[in-house]
Amino acid sequence: MIQFLIYLSTFGCISIFSYILLGSIVPFIFKRYSELQMRRTENISRKLEEDFIFLQKRKKILLSLSPLICMGLGFILFRNLLGLIGGFFCGTAFPVLMVNMTRQLRVKRFRGQLVDSLMILSSCLKGGLSFLQAMETLVEEMPSPISQEFNLVLKENKLGISLEESLRRLRRRMPLEEVNLLVSSILVARETGGELTRVFSRLTETIRNNIKLKEKIGTLTLQGRLQGIIMAALPIVFTCFIYRQDPRHFDIMWQSDLGKILIIGAIVAQIVGIYLIKRISTLRV
Repeated sequence: MIQFLIYLSTFGCISIFSYILLGSIVPFIFKRYSELQMRRTENISRKLEEDFIFLQKRKKILLSLSPLICMGLGFILFRNLLGLIGGFFCGTAFPVLMVNMTRQLRVKRFRGQLVDSLMILSSCLKGGLSFLQAMETLVEEMPSPISQEFNLVLKENKLGISLEESLRRLRRRMPLEEVNLLVSSILVARETGGELTRVFSRLTETIRNNIKLKEKIGTLTLQGRLQGIIMAALPIVFTCFIYRQDPRHFDIMWQSDLGKILIIGAIVAQIVGIYLIKRISTLRV
């Protein structure tokens, strides 16, 4: 009888705890997670809109559900808890990586169009147009993204924002050395009354030489960067290949203290090597 009462009380406590957990804690966690995902989605959408990429409502929903979708895919592929956790982190990191890659591609395209744009501005100024009219011609002649950015400068100017402030906003949106040099030169020329056509001619030559120098440096350091990628991937590929051939091959490393120390040392040495190769093969101009 006493044992039955103990079982009954234990079952009652477990039932009450489960009811509290499912009734209050779990909904609270889901609510907080939904709010966090909504804020992340809005933040990512805002960053994409800064690059003139506008997401539809269904794409925003897919973006917010990406961690859960990747969790399901990870569990289907690996069928364990590690795949579930890895899928969640991959789904969380994917939108951020997508935004960063889109941003880098847009900045790269903007840099590639800058020399032609300066030539158009210089030609328009030599033809007797004002600087704003020259920018309107640039917007009509050049493709995106440079036409979108200068069109935004024109729209801000029509809304009452000064041209100097609009150019400073352009410099913040496009954190490039060439854009900083362009905006600074325009602002100085407008304040001191300098000739913009001569300024643009010199800027065109300077930026063209700077871009050629960066491309040459990228070509010369390509071998070092490829070596870094190969050396970073080789231990991981080798470990996965040996593990698939013999899953018990590395048991001796995990079962002894010396083996664990060697594994930690190998990981640290790998990270240090990747960092050093990246520093050696990266040159700032």
